[in-house]
Amino acid sequence: MGKITPRFLFAVIICGLFLLSAKAVIPNTSYGPNRAITVDKQQSYFIGFYIYSSTKEASEIIASTIDADCTEDITNPTASNPAPVTVQCAADIPAPDITVVNDEADNCTTNPNVAFVEDTSDGNSNPEVITRIYSVTDDANNSINVTQTITVDDTQLPTASNPSPVTVQCTADIPAPDITVVTDEADNCTTNPNVAFVEDTSDGNSNPEVITRTYSVTDDANNSINVTQTITIDDTQLPTASNPSPVTVQCTADIPAPDITVVNDEADNCITNPSVAFVEDTSDGNSNPEVITRTYSVTDDANNSINVTQTITIDDTQLPTASSPAPVTVQCAADI
Repeated sequence: MGKITPRFLFAVIICGLFLLSAKAVIPNTSYGPNRAITVDKQQSYFIGFYIYSSTKEASEIIASTIDADCTEDITNPTASNPAPVTVQCAADIPAPDITVVNDEADNCTTNPNVAFVEDTSDGNSNPEVITRIYSVTDDANNSINVTQTITVDDTQLPTASNPSPVTVQCTADIPAPDITVVTDEADNCTTNPNVAFVEDTSDGNSNPEVITRTYSVTDDANNSINVTQTITIDDTQLPTASNPSPVTVQCTADIPAPDITVVNDEADNCITNPSVAFVEDTSDGNSNPEVITRTYSVTDDANNSINVTQTITIDDTQLPTASSPAPVTVQCAADI
């Protein structure tokens, strides 16, 4: 960077006076930086504050003064700050490129030198602002800095598909939350977005009951979406039980009262103790033997139900009993 010195100021005054004097007094004069001053004939001229009797001496002194001081460059080059840039991801930050400084200029140097200096982050995240500095320097080493702001701001949501729906028979069959069922999570910036279980929500119904299971998918910029998996609980399997053992009685009065404990092997895929209940007795309408069909129901919590039957046969095979009458003795046949 050039400095204004007393010698330089003095040279400027001398140069100015010389130019004015030469133009007004010396015929056919040519002058300028680094150019010899020539005149048509030897004369004495008033140049500045001195009188020179030799045109050659005047030429050399003035040319030397112009070379030494009139050409001292103290003016900074100029350039505009490059246009700001916004990118989604850190990987999208462009490499330093001096051509983004496209209007550099200088009073003396035709093509000032543009150079990358440094990148400085503001330390924030999404958005993060990076200040990129370029220097512009002329041949006299006068220099300025221009800055370009690069904003890293990921506004794009990650993506993922809803996991496949699941149907189970029983509440006990509901699978535990498993983030691996979200298999295609992706993001524009984050290689592996974070998948997390959020909650299970029931529709409040029963058989079928639908549970909506929610997972979140979140990228490093905290952009997040939810995906859902439906889990349907639909018990379509009937309980099981064997028919109670048949019973045979002699008389109607011997028919046992209904007793649900005669159904002793009831079972179900979802509940431990299905409900057993007496339904009805139905006679075949016959007599001795008469067959009564006794029905019990076996029902699970999903209201799946079966019937089992017990046959009760009334078959009186027992003879009646009686004693022989007392003997009678009569006198005559007419007395019998």
